[in-house]
This record gives sequence, C-alpha cells and structure tokens, in this order.
Amino acid sequence: MNTSDTPTEIHQVPSEENVARILSKEWFVKDKLLSVAFALDAGETYLSVNRPAIDTYDSDVSAFVKKHSSYAFDSDSYKRALLNVGDVRSIKVEVGATQMMTDVEVEPRDAHTKSHAGIFTRFQNVNIKKGQILKAGPTAEEISADTVLLEVRKELLALSTVEDCKF
Repeated sequence: MNTSDTPTEIHQVPSEENVARILSKEWFVKDKLLSVAFALDAGETYLSVNRPAIDTYDSDVSAFVKKHSSYAFDSDSYKRALLNVGDVRSIKVEVGATQMMTDVEVEPRDAHTKSHAGIFTRFQNVNIKKGQILKAGPTAEEISADTVLLEVRKELLALSTVEDCKF
C-alpha cells in the first residue's frame, strides 16, 4: 500500500476502462449497498478495486473471495460494484459554502495481484486520507478530509452498478 502523501510516478488506468469494487456482505442492508463500501480505513490512501480488463481478474478475485468469507455470497458467487474510470476522474464536493474539485484517480497497484488497482482521492495534488485537515476556498478555510471523503464515497455509490457474479 502506498502511504506517502504525494503521488510519485503515476500510471493511470484508462478512462474507458471499468474497475470493480468487490463487495462484502457487511456493506448491504436489505439488499441495498451502503456508501461505507467506498470508505477508506484509517491510514489508507486508496480504495482497493480490481480491473476486469486484466487477464488475471477472475483468478485474482476468486482467490481473494475464497480467503475472505464475508465477500462470498455463496460457494461460487460474489457481488461487485462496477465503476467507469472516466466517470470518477473529477468529483465536485460541497462542504458548507465551500466547493472543492477533487481528483479521483485510478492507478494500477499490482503489488498484490496483477488486476489490483487503487482509487485515490486527491486535493491540490495530495492524497487525502482520514484525519487530515485540508485548506480550501478563497479564505483557505479548514475542512476535514473525513467530510470530503464522505462526499466522494456517496458519489462513488451513485456512479456504481452492482452486479452479481459467478466464478
């Protein structure tokens, strides 16, 4: 996992590609996906996704789901939230009277598996993570990164398509 605050060499996933967030049963209430599915854990700088266009996608996801039972919906199926990379590139966030444009970039993170990627949320070219204070607006108002990340994950939920998948 990249834990630096600023991106180094960036290799972006193409805008026309889709990425898949593999979904835990814990992120559903009465078959409705919750925005918590797109939340960063403490210390994380990106949201893990997989790239269906990569040839190892099926085996990568199968191995992950078999290791983590909360992601298996039965013995041969899982759910994913599919996102088009181009649709998530830039998200406008409103916090009070302040409007911010965040850059949401999807980058290969093949240290885990070949199809693994990360969705990074950046503001002023800095990776946002929980607990940070950001300065935005004409008066450099202090804004909690947690508030910004909440708005981003709501937008990711709205842009996603939930699919049932079989191995």
